[in-house]
Amino acid sequence: MRTRRLTLLLAAAALAGCATAPTNTAGVAPQTTAPPSELDQTWLRTIHQGNMAEIQAGRLAEGKGTTNQVKSIGKMLVDDHTALDEKVTQLAGRLGVDLPGSPTAAQKELSNKLRADTGADFDQDFLAGMTKSHVAAIRITKQEIDKGTSPEVVALAKEADPQLKKHLEALRKAHGG
Repeated sequence: MRTRRLTLLLAAAALAGCATAPTNTAGVAPQTTAPPSELDQTWLRTIHQGNMAEIQAGRLAEGKGTTNQVKSIGKMLVDDHTALDEKVTQLAGRLGVDLPGSPTAAQKELSNKLRADTGADFDQDFLAGMTKSHVAAIRITKQEIDKGTSPEVVALAKEADPQLKKHLEALRKAHGG
């Protein structure tokens, strides 16, 4: 009987200590209770497709670019869009958003053109195509930041925005305008 009372007292003391223990939630992503809006889902899908297309184009630029600048931009696109796509894929999975398995038809068309291009034609088409795709990505990212409803998706869009702008600046500089 005495052992049981001692056990109950120790358990009560332990529980009382837990009530005042600080909880460190820094670095823990907030959980959203509502499903992501159509805009949130569209941003995740569009950015995912853009990531896939830009990784492909970047790899081509690393191998086919005729200048160090084009090769360097290609590597930057591969590295940055691979990292971003890992985050997009993980978030979409947590939120239950199905992502497409391949780039859009227009993105595939550009990829096919880049595969066929050589020399300066490749460089020009790569820079023009990637500039156009980054302008579109920045536009939809701004829309997500301004009007998105999922705190997690908006936070990822805010994280991606400066990187997309950095890419666009490098592309425009290399393209001469």
